[in-house]
Amino acid sequence: MLRARGSYHGSAPWCTPRPDGVLSEDREHQILFEYNDIESLDAAAETAGDDLAAILVSPIRQDVFRDMEPPGPAFAHRVRELCDRLSATLILDEVRTGLRVAHGCSWEELGVRPDLSAWGKSIANGYALSAVAGSEPLREAARRVYGTGSFWFGAVPMAASLATIEIAKRDGVTEHIHRLGSEMRVGIAVQAKSYSIGLRQTGPAQMPMILFDDDPDRVRGNFWTSEAIKHGVYLHPWHNMFLCAAHTEAEIARTLEVTEEAFAALSRSGL
Repeated sequence: MLRARGSYHGSAPWCTPRPDGVLSEDREHQILFEYNDIESLDAAAETAGDDLAAILVSPIRQDVFRDMEPPGPAFAHRVRELCDRLSATLILDEVRTGLRVAHGCSWEELGVRPDLSAWGKSIANGYALSAVAGSEPLREAARRVYGTGSFWFGAVPMAASLATIEIAKRDGVTEHIHRLGSEMRVGIAVQAKSYSIGLRQTGPAQMPMILFDDDPDRVRGNFWTSEAIKHGVYLHPWHNMFLCAAHTEAEIARTLEVTEEAFAALSRSGL
């Protein structure tokens, strides 16, 4: 399997960012490549050769402590081409992006469809549920893979998921949170400029990441977010955030009032 270096796909031994308690065997049969780097991707695929089973990739680069990065169309299409040529499975990790960036798979707007996609978090609106969606050719093979769990037949999260999907489509949730996120992004950019404070806002507007320039130890980011939380607004200093359907225009306006105060405090601090 190929996966991007630094990408996070959960806390299982094969991908946890902390190797303590993990055997080297847990991480065998993986080859790493650099996200959005076609040359690196091709080299990893060449190393795997005919033994390649899958390429696992995030719809966007969403590593912590760094700017988020959208996929280049050429990169996304190259992933699909390699999987087709080598009879490998393209797996898209939609756990963060699902029902936020798009109602379907996030790469569909690039003209790329995965063979499998992993979903969680928003899919049941907070209830404990994850799901794997797949293409028809993989159905029979998936049936042969054994798995079980204590709560697999819990009716409540299943019902919550069906309701969540219906409401997301009916109410245009993706469009709603994109609009609110864009308003927040523009407001924060104007405020930062007015105080001559450099920062970067990356990722989809509905999944914002805010990092300050010349702030390798996140001292300024920690100060700014600490000031915001004093006034009831929680912002994250080094991880992408999430807007949701419950957010309103009034809450975005209130957030911008608080971030204005936080920028003023940061400016006075001399950090």
